[in-house]
Parts: sequence; C-alpha cells; structure tokens
Amino acid sequence: MLNTDDIPLPSGPFTRRQAEVIVSAYQNVSIEDDQGTHFRLVIRDSEGTLIWRAWNFEASAGYWFNRYLLSHGIPRH
Repeated sequence: MLNTDDIPLPSGPFTRRQAEVIVSAYQNVSIEDDQGTHFRLVIRDSEGTLIWRAWNFEASAGYWFNRYLLSHGIPRH
C-alpha cells in the first residue's frame, strides 16, 4: 500500500513549480523536453535508463508518476 504522506504530485496535471519541487527532492528525476508551457517529468534509474515520463498536462500524469516514483524506490537527495 502506498503511503499517502509520500505522494508528491496531485493525481492529474501538475505545475512547473510542483515539478521543480520533485526534481530538487529526488535523485534521478528531471525535467526534459521543456517547451516553455509544457514539459516532461522523467524518472531514470541509476544507470540512466528510462523508468517513466509524463507530460505535465496529461490527465493522470501525477497519479502514474507517483506510482512509479514510489514503487521503484527512487531515493531522495
């Protein structure tokens, strides 16, 4: 079961500010494909292999991002 205290993003679309907080808090998480108004938040493993990515405007972006972030045990800084 997921610990809801650890869920960093809302279940739907997320803002740049919310993404920046995640990037600063977790290792191997970054903003990519930055096009100003929209961007992808990306999780990679320690070797740089893609685990998950989501555009900030996707309907369930935060939900799936949170699941992958927590299920893969991505460490905090």
